[in-house]
Amino acid sequence: MGLVSLCRYKRTKTPFFAEQAGINLYSLEELAYFLYHNICLTDRSFFDERLFRWLQEEAGCTELAARLRSGISSGTNVQNLVIGVVGASGLFSNRELSDLSERLKSLVTLQEQERLKLRADELLNNGNEWAAIEEYRHILKMHQNSRLGLKFYGAVWNNLGVCYARQFLFAEAAECFETSYGYDADEEIQRQAELSRQLAEGILPGAGK
Repeated sequence: MGLVSLCRYKRTKTPFFAEQAGINLYSLEELAYFLYHNICLTDRSFFDERLFRWLQEEAGCTELAARLRSGISSGTNVQNLVIGVVGASGLFSNRELSDLSERLKSLVTLQEQERLKLRADELLNNGNEWAAIEEYRHILKMHQNSRLGLKFYGAVWNNLGVCYARQFLFAEAAECFETSYGYDADEEIQRQAELSRQLAEGILPGAGK
């Protein structure tokens, strides 16, 4: 996609609030951009009457709203619903839509814990740390899947530590990083654990040198 795209649809007075990311969307293009870049935050429950009414009454996309309602009634899959919205925006090329379709299909082949981690990662990348924490902790409460390997769980603990660190909960962050290091003995993880432990004790990193 190019650096600049002209929006064909009007900016709405009332935004659509995407609860999954905690952001307001003001046009069909913004909705499509959100879906394209956050497919793991989107499930069938995203496409509900609240979205359809907003598309119809606020965004002026009556035909699209009708197609989505019809899709839900007929039991179409989430991939088709996402592609329907993203394609209607006109923001993305056929190649990009094809790439999106492949990414959506690949999600089906993942283990449940992998899908949850991708969802949590997207929440973390969107700055929604508390929601990401819930997802990461959900993964860790599940039966450990040996097929995923130690590095997978090390990454979950590491990212959980990042969430706590961003909320200035350094003691919790240090514990997560230390647990992560037990799964994946990476020097960077160890460094994060040491920094978090210092901050938890009120010691500024590098103080006294």
